[in-house]
Amino acid sequence: MTKDSIKLVHCVLSKKKGTKKKAEARFIPYQEFELWKYFISHQYEVTVSEEDIYLWIPQKEFERKKASFVHVEWLPVHKITLYFFLKNEGVLVPVTRFFQESDYPKVKPLFLKHFEEFQDEGHMTKVLEHIQEEKGVCLKNI
Repeated sequence: MTKDSIKLVHCVLSKKKGTKKKAEARFIPYQEFELWKYFISHQYEVTVSEEDIYLWIPQKEFERKKASFVHVEWLPVHKITLYFFLKNEGVLVPVTRFFQESDYPKVKPLFLKHFEEFQDEGHMTKVLEHIQEEKGVCLKNI
């Protein structure tokens, strides 16, 4: 592990009985996973399954050490960090998410739209300030 690597849980979400929506994959930071799983299961009535541990590393690091990973299963995954400003609080807040490269073109606009239009009950508008994107690779069970 390096200072830029991040331990993630890869899982599959599926709606509980009675819906035709297809299952969706997610990458969630390891330290947040249990809380996230509880929330998503109870708030949205979603089943979380097929949990696997992955290690996300930046693309440049993967390219430098590619020979070491020849027998390791890996997936290309984008890391996106956005910073939004809570006007009423005067606070800059970072939010980081990970998306599989194959889903990224479709998911990125939906993710950004969620934050561009957000207002909470107190009408504290969140203003999108800055976006950082980084290509990387998730290595399975490292």
